[in-house]
Amino acid sequence: MRTLSETDLLTALLALAVILVLARAMAEIARRVGQPEVLGELFAGFLLGPSVFGALAPSVYHTLLLNPTVGLILSGFSWIGAILLLLMAGLEVDLDLLKGLARPGALTAAFAVVPSLLAGTVFAALVLHRVPPSGVYLGIVLSVTGVSVAAKILIERGSMRREYAQIIVAAGVASEVVVWLLVAVASSLHSSSPVIAGLLHTAYALAVFLVALTVGRRFVFWTMRRVQDATGIIRGQVTLVLALVFVAAAATQALGLHALLGAFVVGVILGRSPRTNEKLMDGLQMLTVAVFGPIFFALAGMRVDILQLGSVSAIETVLLLLVVATVVKMGFGALGALLGGTRPWAAAIVGAGVNLKGGTDVVVAVVGTTLGLLTATAYTMYAVVAIITVLFSPALIGFLERRAPPTEKEHKRLEAEEASSRSYVPRVERVLVPISKQLRGSLAASVVESIAVAKHRQGQIFDITEVEVKSGSQNRSVKAQEARDRIGEAGTLKTVEVTEESVGAADIVARILDVSKDYDLIAIGAKPPDTKGALSLGRMQDRIIDEADADVLVAVDDRSEHFNCGALSRILVPTNGLEYSMAAGDIAASLAESCGAQVILMHIVHPVVEARTDRGSGKREAVDRAGGVLDELEFRIRRLNVEVDTHTVTADNAGQAIVDELRAGAYDLVVMGGIDRGRDGRVYLGNSIHTALVGGKTPALLLLTHEKSASP
Repeated sequence: MRTLSETDLLTALLALAVILVLARAMAEIARRVGQPEVLGELFAGFLLGPSVFGALAPSVYHTLLLNPTVGLILSGFSWIGAILLLLMAGLEVDLDLLKGLARPGALTAAFAVVPSLLAGTVFAALVLHRVPPSGVYLGIVLSVTGVSVAAKILIERGSMRREYAQIIVAAGVASEVVVWLLVAVASSLHSSSPVIAGLLHTAYALAVFLVALTVGRRFVFWTMRRVQDATGIIRGQVTLVLALVFVAAAATQALGLHALLGAFVVGVILGRSPRTNEKLMDGLQMLTVAVFGPIFFALAGMRVDILQLGSVSAIETVLLLLVVATVVKMGFGALGALLGGTRPWAAAIVGAGVNLKGGTDVVVAVVGTTLGLLTATAYTMYAVVAIITVLFSPALIGFLERRAPPTEKEHKRLEAEEASSRSYVPRVERVLVPISKQLRGSLAASVVESIAVAKHRQGQIFDITEVEVKSGSQNRSVKAQEARDRIGEAGTLKTVEVTEESVGAADIVARILDVSKDYDLIAIGAKPPDTKGALSLGRMQDRIIDEADADVLVAVDDRSEHFNCGALSRILVPTNGLEYSMAAGDIAASLAESCGAQVILMHIVHPVVEARTDRGSGKREAVDRAGGVLDELEFRIRRLNVEVDTHTVTADNAGQAIVDELRAGAYDLVVMGGIDRGRDGRVYLGNSIHTALVGGKTPALLLLTHEKSASP
């Protein structure tokens, strides 16, 4: 295998360092002046290219950046950057949302691609004197949308979840699929049967999407679960995602559809897959934004050589190309969105979005120069057009966005998504249910089953692992079988996966704690504590609460061995405003959504401000804080369309206030959050929970965390 010489390695490392530093520096400058970072990265490449660096220091430029071996290394980094940018764009795509936007997306794509293809071909023939087949290639370049740039700008603006943003992405992806088919046809125009080649590539594209969204989806889901759950590899998910992306990119490249299509498809699948958590996203974002993305955009800018233009007439040609490309793409793109039912101002944003350049279109242009279908001068002209387009588009989109507020339907969806991002249950993906008589597994399993139903209705992944821990060779009890049956019912839901483990252990708790590593939640059952002495939910329960790394959900009931969802109508959620009590409210909301119940939120304020009531400010501040807490929790809960009632009480003894409310309100369940502040194996959840459990005589759910992880 050929290796780099020491000189080539030194030069390549210096080149990478220079490109990264300048690209990131210019991205920061662009951000500070209100421009997208991608513009700064493109401009950094322009500064490092032949127009500036090459003109000012030609010998250094040739040594550092024109070394053939270094060029191959930089090209490899650039392609990885393009692949990762398309992966990140795919992660932002919501297929469920796109289903409702199929018509405007398809019409936008058709109206953006076909007129641009014709306009570019005519421009090449009349102005550049390039006739088909080579003259068609400029039209191909003009017809594609820079999806990676569009996605990056929309993400930076916080607009990616708007309907017009999804239409832009959908139309852009459609344009990319069509364009790579056109590239394949263009590259085979000199073959004996270009039409057959085009039809073959179309069939390949359809097959890629069909396989990806069926077999590919199941495979990705399975591997994402197994790498996270069954291995201890540090950042194993990042490695897996990169491997999946590279394999998919290689497959589509081999089919003549280009590597970027495979990367995008994997991103779309990963956006809804298990274990696609914040940690994984941060790892991928770090690689893309900090390393490979800047190199891709910088190298695209480095190909621009304005010295090739060399005359006023060439500059006039660039300006004419800018006007033609912009007017055709924006005008017809907006028209397509408008005909698809998009509101006028939003349709205008779609037109501006599909006109964005500087991403895949640049890659297509580079491929064209490699194939000899696009001259170096034509590439430079187009690259200048792309940079100017990226320069004015964000400001134009911002101007149009102010005139396109969300519709009522869109506003509700955006609110629900925001509420979900701030809520507890959507982040809970893996739950462990120990099947044990002492831990009342049937009671815990019935609660988890109801939560699974609510998660399924929201389209959220929820994986349940039931662990039956046996001592010796004892047979499975009737209650253990009932627990398994309940979890099995949850396993029939499409978004829920159930796995089973059965292990023998002398120390049951130790085995449960060992299995529970990397879980989000452990669900157990318990009887109410004794009325005398310190609070204890049972020897095994106390130890799990005290020693588990995960949060613990404890179902407390002495009336029944299972949670009766059908009999649930009123749920009380006492809250003090801290995050663990807010999380308990979210658990209650999921149960209410599953069982058709009402949630009553009670914020308890300690009367320490009464001493200042002569001025009234202290009491008003307390009431305002209480109102804010209830508003926030109600905002999170209403995403599930659950009926909510709220009220605030002032009490010296919060526990007694809860007991009084339970006795007066005919509640079926109380859900409370708490922190275990115990030491040396002892559980201490506070007097309020103890009083409420002992005096309330009502079934309860306790969501318990540890002091070290309980910051709001």
